[in-house]
This record gives sequence, structure tokens and C-alpha cells, in this order.
Amino acid sequence: MINELYGLSEALKKVNIASEGYHQEYTEIPNINVRKPCVRIVFSGNQVSCLERVDEKLGKSIRRYGSKQGSFPAMNLAPLYRITNAEQKKELEKILKANDGQVDISRIKTWCTCNNWGDKFFKKYRNSIQNIPAKLEKMLQGEAAYEPILRLIQAVRPFTDPAVFHAELEKAAFRLLEMRLDTSLALQILFYVRKEGEGEEGDYGKLSVILDDKKLEEEGISSATAEFTEGLNQALRIADATARKGQKANAQDAFGMGFASLEKPMPTVKLAGGFEVSLRTMFKGQPCQYRYGKIDNATYPIAPEMRSKMKSALEWLSREERRNITWVSTDKREIVFIYPSHLTEEMPSYTALFQPRYAENQKVYFESEAKDFAEYLTKTKLTDPENYPDNIQIFMLRKVDNARTRVLYTRAASPDEIVLRSEEWQKASQNLPELSMRYPWTPFPLRVSNIMNRAWKRDGTPIANKLKPVPGYHGMELLFGVQKQILEKDLHMLVNSCTTMALYVGERMHSTMRYDSRDPFLSKVQDTVMMTGMILYWLGSRKEDYMKEYPYLLGQLLKISDNLHELYCFAVRDKQLPAQLVGSSMYVAASEMPLQAFTQLANRMIPYIAWAKVNREVCVRKKQKNSQGEEVEYFGPSAGYLLYAYEQVAGQLGLVLEDKRRFSDYEKAQMFIGYLAALPKKENSIS
Repeated sequence: MINELYGLSEALKKVNIASEGYHQEYTEIPNINVRKPCVRIVFSGNQVSCLERVDEKLGKSIRRYGSKQGSFPAMNLAPLYRITNAEQKKELEKILKANDGQVDISRIKTWCTCNNWGDKFFKKYRNSIQNIPAKLEKMLQGEAAYEPILRLIQAVRPFTDPAVFHAELEKAAFRLLEMRLDTSLALQILFYVRKEGEGEEGDYGKLSVILDDKKLEEEGISSATAEFTEGLNQALRIADATARKGQKANAQDAFGMGFASLEKPMPTVKLAGGFEVSLRTMFKGQPCQYRYGKIDNATYPIAPEMRSKMKSALEWLSREERRNITWVSTDKREIVFIYPSHLTEEMPSYTALFQPRYAENQKVYFESEAKDFAEYLTKTKLTDPENYPDNIQIFMLRKVDNARTRVLYTRAASPDEIVLRSEEWQKASQNLPELSMRYPWTPFPLRVSNIMNRAWKRDGTPIANKLKPVPGYHGMELLFGVQKQILEKDLHMLVNSCTTMALYVGERMHSTMRYDSRDPFLSKVQDTVMMTGMILYWLGSRKEDYMKEYPYLLGQLLKISDNLHELYCFAVRDKQLPAQLVGSSMYVAASEMPLQAFTQLANRMIPYIAWAKVNREVCVRKKQKNSQGEEVEYFGPSAGYLLYAYEQVAGQLGLVLEDKRRFSDYEKAQMFIGYLAALPKKENSIS
């Protein structure tokens, strides 16, 4: 990620886009909500004069200086008391749920017996209330001085003793209860319910707070404002720059910049996609480093100025307002960045070609996005060549655990290459015959892994499987081209999924009586058959060829057999259908022993074919609701039409029939497509 961010920082610099970010140790507070509030604690002299919730939107602009071991002016304290009694727990949960201000304060006071601020918490408290403020006072001198933070540090001094702060906070919380202003917040400040199975020592919970001063608030420079945050950040950056001036450069970083050696970890950035990443992590406990005689930062040195530029570049790139423009989330802990080498403040979406931008009641098509992307590039090249990008950078990050984030995929491609690849992608998506269902949508590359990782039960319900063998970036690999061996592996995975799908298709979708166009499984079948056709295309198997071959025709014959069998049951057996129709019951056998299955199918179809020859006009009639909710009558294919289709396909099959013991993955895929393909058309009506 270092190289990608270096290029991005240089691109921002070239076009004078302000990317000055936040000081490395000035980080965002945790996300806040009703259940996990951030409390603004306002001091007035030696008292806590006010307790109130920080608005969720305002919380986005509040930061804290320090680390997880202690920070200022925002920090994590702990609720004042611990509740362990089961009855008290239930009663507290009930009061919190109601949040109507109706509480028995005298009873609440009887719960305040087990102090939650223990020895382990005191260490963190001292860091936040004493050590960090002292460090800030020392740093923020001269040009770096920022009066509001220095005044706030003075306001906090009377509360360096945790017992004093504990008592004042308790008084303020009970004032909230008495005034019935925010019962829930007061109780969250007062009590922590210990989680089952956790030890006493480290189990004191978290209470997110930001310290403030009444005089600062009256002057309009409260610590809980964006203006305060920006002012302190600027002061911290000036302090860092001043400190570096007095240091002698004794090393050179990976990009040729001289700097004074340092052992600080690389900066972290909290992405709008939902997780925090470090620009680079190295740990001296990893033995592989020792063979080169360099540890941690020395293995790939980056100067402080360069670290700051890269951090700022990633913050600029990953802002919330650039969602679906320069980045998209592909999973809970996964994010993809896509951006051009030449940046502008206003940019079109560079992610839309790879992952759909869903709009309400509107389907987004890959073809339209590809067309818009190509037209934008063409227009830019003609009318604004200075802003035409040399390349488009793509890289995917995944949070693999609480400490590490990994770059899963990275690629720089020219715009012309992307346009060419998207055209080829569309050609691959057309490698299917007309289907008996609605023709499937062309998948977006970043949705391919979702399709291929699906596993299904025979009844059409998904199998819960946390293991995802196909990574989220695999669609990008397919878009830009992969080796034949990888395509064959993909085909094998799809074929395994197709077999289970085919059984459901035969039971539901080949049955006019059971078919429901609203079946959610239908779209999953469409996705799978589309990917199957695309993989065959890249492996050199084109529809104009495989539609004439043995496996495809056998799949067609199985499908027609299902339709004829259902029609026979509808007319002769009073609509009583078996669990499996004849074609689907032989699907697995046909893929393993095709010639033997074909012989058995021919024998089993004799009575149904004989009946169809006499009852050509019969067809399934069914009432169902259309997309507007209106009830309409639906007619299935007639016996005469199905008989024609059966004889035509059987005749074609007879010309290519061969003694094959078992189908390959190529042939199984072709049979699956044939099983879903529309029946052959006949120009003249069936009489």
C-alpha cells in the first residue's frame, strides 16, 4: 500500500488538491450511538456543571490526542459503579429500555456500592488526565501554542485525583436523574453491568467522553466543535515540524528523502468503510527480518514528512463523500480503492464499472456503466487532455484481524485497457443461448466472488458457509485475464454448484404448475449460468459450437422430458406430480454415465411420448399474479410442441452420440446450460 499511496500523494500535489490530514496521534473517537454514547463533561471551576450527549454527526469531527492507553481531551473513562446482582441487572435493563424518566432515585443510590474505578483503570486515568496534558503543554509552545487546549488543561487540573472526579461525576449524574433530562445517559454513566465469563481486574467497561470548559463554551470555542479540532490539529502539525527542524538527518527513506531515524509506528487511518488500517505494520518478533539485519521501520524506512503525506492521501481518498466514486466496500472488513493517476476535486465514479451503484427500484446494468465510462474517457481525451489519466490504480484492503490489514490485490491499468477488457467481458456474457427463464444480467467484476462462493441445498436454500474459497478480487483477475488452470478450477467449482441447482430447477422451474417467477432462487440460478457461460467463453468454448454437441443436447432432452412428464401428470394423474420429474431424476446419472442414462431415458419416455401423440392440444393452464398483482391465466407448452422439440433434439443427438463413460467439467457445464436453455422454436404452429 505504501507505493500506491506515494503515487496518490504525488498526484494530489500536482493538481494542488489540499490533502493536509490529521496529526498521526490525533485520531477519531469511536463511533457513537444511543447504546454507546459520547458524554460531553463540562467543567466550571471545581465542579462538573453539565453532562450531555454528543450528537452523532458532531462525533465525526471530534478527535483525541494520544493512544488506546490514554488520550485527551476525548478519552475512554469507565462507568462509576459495577452491578453484579442479577435482579438489579434486570431492573436496570428495564429502566434503560423505557427511558421515560420514571426512576426511584433513592433505590438507584442503593446500587452504588461496588466502585468500578479500580487500580487497573487508574493507570489509564493518569495517562489521560495527567501525562497526556503534560505532554501537550510541553509540545504546544511558541508558534505551536494553541490557547484553547492550554486553557482546557488548566480547567481539568482540579480533577487529577480520580476520587475527586468520581464524586463530581456521580453528583452530576444524579442531577440528571432528578431533572429527568436524560435518564438513560445518567444510568450509563453510573453503572456498568459486568459481562459473564470476564475477569474482575480488566472488566470495567468503556465510557466515551470529551472534556470541556464552560468559559470556552461561552466564547464559542468548545472542545466539542470542528473548529477546536482543526485548531488543535494545526498546532500539533506545527509542533512536529518545529521538532524536526532541530534534528539532523542520519538516514534516507525508501523514496530518497533524508530524515532523522525514528522508531514510531506508522500512522493509522480510520476508513469510512468501517475499519482502521495502519499504512504499514512490521513487528520485531517476526524472525524473517533478522536475516537481513534490519528490524521494524529500518526494513522499509519512511520519513515522517512522507508518512504524513501518505496518511493525508489515504484520508482524502477514503472520505465518506467519495464512497462509490473512489472506493467501495465489498465486505464487512474489505474495501476497494479505484482512482485515476490524474485527480480532480470533482470526479465521476471510477468504481461503478466494477460494482453496481444500486438505486431504489432501479436495476443497474454493466453494459450501461461500461458505455458511460468509455464515453467519459473519450470526451476527456478530446476536450480536456490534461486531465486524461495515464493509468487507473486499483487496490483492495482486507482487515485480517484486529491488528493487521492486508493488501489483497493491486493493479495499475491504462484507461484504454479497461475499456477493451470491459468490451471483452460483455462478449463473454453473451456466450449463452436463449434461456427458458429471463436472460441473466451481466455480472459486475466485484460481484463474481459472491456468485462463486454460494452453496445450495436441494430445496433451493443457501448453505451457511463462512469459508469463502474465492476471494473478493477474483472478478478483477478474470476481467484482466488469468491462466487456463485458474479458469478450469473456477469451472470445476461452478459445475459442483450447478448439479445441486439443476435438481431444484427440474423440480420447480421446469414445472409450469410449480413455477413462480418471484422465486428468489431464480436470480441465483441466472447468476450461475451466466458465470458458467463466461468461463466457457474464456476457455474457448463458444455457444455456436457447444450447442451442437452431445452434452448440451442431452441437457435439452432432459429438460423436454421434464416438461412432457409434468404435462402427462397434469392430464392423466389429476395434477399429482412426483417428487422429481423424469429428466431431473436422471440429471446426475447423465453427467456420470451419459450413454447409459440416455438409453434409460428413452425407455422411460415411451409412455409419455405415446400419450403426447394422441393428445397434442393439451397444455397446463395455471392462474398466477403478474408483476402488477393482477391474476392472469398462464398456458404452458402444448403436448404437440413438446413432442416436436423432443423428436428434433433426439434426432440431433443421434448424430453426435458417442460412448462416453463420464462427462468432463466442460461437458457438465454445457449440459447444465442445455438444461436451462429455451426449447427449439418451430415456425409453424403445432396442431
